[in-house]
Amino acid sequence: MTLAPQTNRLETYRIANGLVAPPEPEAEPDNDPDPMAEDETVKQDGDGSIIPPAYRYFSFSMPFSGNIGTTSRLFSMEVSVSVFGSPLVGDANILRLQELEVQLRPAVLEQMQGMTEDEIRDPAVREQLSLRIRDVLNAAFVSLGENIELNAAMITSVTLT
Repeated sequence: MTLAPQTNRLETYRIANGLVAPPEPEAEPDNDPDPMAEDETVKQDGDGSIIPPAYRYFSFSMPFSGNIGTTSRLFSMEVSVSVFGSPLVGDANILRLQELEVQLRPAVLEQMQGMTEDEIRDPAVREQLSLRIRDVLNAAFVSLGENIELNAAMITSVTLT
């Protein structure tokens, strides 16, 4: 059987004779049940999660190729799309886009059909093409019954041969 004293007599002696500084008083714990609730730096999104929404990007695995107008020359364009939202939903949408890529390629290629060399070289026309691609793909998602909405479509590379 061991006896443990309630106080440390040696420590009390040292403090009383000024040999050591008295210990700092312990801070009382905060009784707030949810300390994160009042923190203004933590924002919750619509799903109730703390992780902020972010962009997720999907690039079509193969470039889109076609004839320039009625010539035998070819163009090649690489297209990427972005989805904005919670990371969990964004990642699920990107995985679904990978599955739907084969069904989406004809809709994108149809928008590029019949472009002339001047149109392909013009940045303003390519910007309009990006908007059309985004709108066509969003319409395709609705017709397929998918709950995906693209934030933007981007032409990331253009090659003329």
